[in-house]
Amino acid sequence: MLNITEIRIKKINKGELLAAASICIDNCFILKEIKLLEGKNGRYISMPKRKIKNKNYQQDLFYPINNETRLQLLEEISKQYDSIKE
Repeated sequence: MLNITEIRIKKINKGELLAAASICIDNCFILKEIKLLEGKNGRYISMPKRKIKNKNYQQDLFYPINNETRLQLLEEISKQYDSIKE
């Protein structure tokens, strides 16, 4: 389990994109631009990406290596988003 010490949300609400989140892990590591999206089957997150030079795709810069961690991130970011939702 990650020790998420802070979450900051930037509400966007454009199409299926709800927000962009930045999280702080253990008060020492910040991960920016995790996107919170609303899809047909509920909410999901998209990790920060970079465009691959001379290619037509993007690659995740950071990503959880197991589903448990991905679900923890989704749950914590969703809770924070819901707490500031107007």
